[in-house]
Amino acid sequence: MSAAAASASQPAVKAILGKSVVFKGQIESREDLTIEGEVEGTIEMIEHRLTIAANGEVKANVIAREVEVLGSIEGKVEAVDKVYIRKGARFIGDVHSAGIVIEDGGFIKGNIDLSRQPNEIPSQADLYSGNSEPHELSDTVFAG
Repeated sequence: MSAAAASASQPAVKAILGKSVVFKGQIESREDLTIEGEVEGTIEMIEHRLTIAANGEVKANVIAREVEVLGSIEGKVEAVDKVYIRKGARFIGDVHSAGIVIEDGGFIKGNIDLSRQPNEIPSQADLYSGNSEPHELSDTVFAG
């Protein structure tokens, strides 16, 4: 097998935040990410997988394709595909996902919303009108 063929068959690159890393702020990742340390803030990686390792501690709102929890997470999680809560994992917060897997021994406290399109966000007009029809606001006067 040539070197080019071997590299083409290797899995995609994955980023790792190590055990001794403490991160506070916003993470935007364009590749799969494994967190072994501590993260506080927001994590956005809508096309990729987030894994929270057994020793990982996350206090964040997360948007990802998939989320796998082996450690602990506190916050709101939106996953396009699935959320996996493994044996020994601790999840406190809300889940909005197309699917969820909770292994025996996994802990979750919060709300679970399983719908096919977790990232469908209503427009401002929808929020005010109560329906999904588009509205023309050019002649509308809002009184304060």
